[in-house]
Amino acid sequence: MLRKLINLILFVAILAAAALFAQDLISQREPLHTKPREDLGPLVSVYRIENAGADISLTTHGTVQAKSSLQLTSDVAGRVTWLTPDLLVGAILEAGSPIARVDRSQYELAQAQAVLSLRDAELSLADAHSRFKTRDPRHPQIRRAEAQIDAARAQMEKARTDLKRTEIVLPARALVSSKNVALGQYLSPGSVLASLETVDAVEIPLPLSLEEVNLLSQSEKIQIELSPVNGDSDIRWTARLARINQQLDRNTRVAFAIAEVAEPYAQNRPLRIGQFVNAEISGIHLDEVFRIPTTAVFENRYVYRLTEDQRLQRINIQIVRQDKRSVVARAAISSGDQLVLSRLDIMSDGMRVRLDDQP
Repeated sequence: MLRKLINLILFVAILAAAALFAQDLISQREPLHTKPREDLGPLVSVYRIENAGADISLTTHGTVQAKSSLQLTSDVAGRVTWLTPDLLVGAILEAGSPIARVDRSQYELAQAQAVLSLRDAELSLADAHSRFKTRDPRHPQIRRAEAQIDAARAQMEKARTDLKRTEIVLPARALVSSKNVALGQYLSPGSVLASLETVDAVEIPLPLSLEEVNLLSQSEKIQIELSPVNGDSDIRWTARLARINQQLDRNTRVAFAIAEVAEPYAQNRPLRIGQFVNAEISGIHLDEVFRIPTTAVFENRYVYRLTEDQRLQRINIQIVRQDKRSVVARAAISSGDQLVLSRLDIMSDGMRVRLDDQP
C-alpha cells in the first residue's frame, strides 16, 4: 500500500510540473495579430480600346449582266441573200460587222426612178423659168416646179438610204444571245434578226440590306473586288460602284448596289455574262464607333467597363456591324477604356473585380 501511494504522489507531482511548464511557455508567446479578410473580387481579363473609328467591309454576291441589250432588226423588206457565218449564239461580234444582206434589186430600181424623177423636175423648172420668170419670178408654175424638185430630191435620198439599209450592220460590239434569221428568209420592216448584249461594260446587281445601303451612302471611296464562286481564288476583278437602286425587290425586300466592270472580255481572265461571283465591298469608314471583340458583348446589348476602382460598369451599346470575331458598335465609351472579356457566374453593375495580371 505504501508503495502504491508513493507512485501516485510521484505521478501527480510530474503532471503538476508539466502543467506549470506549459503555462510558462504560453505566457511567454507573443499574441497573434489578426485582421479582417478583404474581398478582392474574382479575376477578369480585359480589352483596352485603342482608338475610335472602324473600317467596314461588306460581303455579298451577284450574277454578271450586260449593261444594255439590243435587238437587231431590218429596216427594209426583202429576202435574205447573204448571212454572216459568225452569227452564232454565244459569239462576240465587233461593231460595224455586216450581219446580213437583203435583196437589193427593188431598191436599186427605186433609186433609178428617183433619179429620173429629179431630172424631170429639173426640166420642168427650166421650162417654167423660160415662160414666166421675166413676168413674175414667183409665178405659181415656177414655185410648183421648185417643189417638185425638192420632192424628187427627198425621194432620191430615201431610195439611197433604203439601198444602204439592205446591208444590216451591227452597231456595237456585242454578244449574240439568240438568232432568229436564216439564209433565204423573207424579212419585213421591223423583223428581228438576233438579240444581242453589249460587252463594252457589264453590271453586277449586289443584294444588300437597308442597313448596308445606309453604310454605303455614308462613304465616298467605295472599292469593290469580285471573285468567282467555286472557282480559282486567285482570280480578281476590280469593279466600281455605278449606282444604288432606289427601289427594293418586291419579293425579298432587299436593295441592290450596282457594280460595273468596263471591258470585261478584254481582260486576261474574262468576266463573262451570266457568271456568278462573290463581291467584297470595302472603303467604308465610320468615325463615331468602336470595334470590340465579340467576347466583350453580353446579350448583344451591353458591355462591362472596368472603372478606376476596379468595379464593373454596365454600358448599353448599339451594334452597327458584326462578324465572327468583332463587333462595330456605338456606345458611351472612349479610347483607353477597358472592357471585360471574362464570363463570370454572377456579374452585376458595381461588382468589384481584379485583373488577372495582378497579384
